[in-house]
Amino acid sequence: MTLKELNADVTNIRAWRGGVDEKMDGICTRLDHVEANVKEQGKLLQSLDRLAMGLSRLDEKMGDLSCKLDNFGGRISLIELKPATKWEQAKWLILTVLITAGLTVLITKLIG
Repeated sequence: MTLKELNADVTNIRAWRGGVDEKMDGICTRLDHVEANVKEQGKLLQSLDRLAMGLSRLDEKMGDLSCKLDNFGGRISLIELKPATKWEQAKWLILTVLITAGLTVLITKLIG
């Protein structure tokens, strides 16, 4: 090989290396972006995990609240029934008094 051919090959190799260097710079830039995206996705996954745990706790609390509401509903039903029970007892007492009074008047007229 002659010196001219060697110089031409070296020039070609330098040009080729310049292209490789540019491609490497582009690849490194893309890799940096990928790493940043992966870190961001990791943070999002952690946030989602915390959110899922919070929802789990919220579901637990809602279950407790539902049980308490059912308990209160039962107690309110009993409280609502108390006046009805009192009126039922009063109705029977009045009916008993009226029947007793009627029978007393009837017996008094039959005897007297």
